[in-house]
Amino acid sequence: MTTTSTQPPATRRGLEVTTVFFAATTAGLTAGIVVALCHAPALAIMGSGGATFGVAFTVGMKVFEYLNNDN
Repeated sequence: MTTTSTQPPATRRGLEVTTVFFAATTAGLTAGIVVALCHAPALAIMGSGGATFGVAFTVGMKVFEYLNNDN
């Protein structure tokens, strides 16, 4: 027996934002680590991590908005 339950919009939105946040954080940390391994100055490490986080978070939220508008 299979039942389908829809999550309340607020709960789903919270899960989406949390998922995108963790994905963007992981991407930002990865970029920072890669730059650190290349022996770049600290400013470049923080900049690459922050920029990657911003881009990943924005793209992730746009994908979720697109998927939500499609339904």
